[in-house]
Amino acid sequence: MIGHPLPEHLSAPILRLGRVERPPTDPTKLLAYWMEWERGETPPGKVMSNLKTGGLRELLEDLVAVATQPS
Repeated sequence: MIGHPLPEHLSAPILRLGRVERPPTDPTKLLAYWMEWERGETPPGKVMSNLKTGGLRELLEDLVAVATQPS
């Protein structure tokens, strides 16, 4: 019936998943993904996905942190 809560046996607990641990970023793999795109072997969407899951953001964040540290 509309407006009534589900019976307890039909309601499921809400599960929250933690962050997935990623392996360390491998710049060689990231470059290989990029080169596949430049050669036209991989569509742009797949390349972006590979770069994202490969840790490009983290690599760039690390480079910015190093570049902006005072000497």
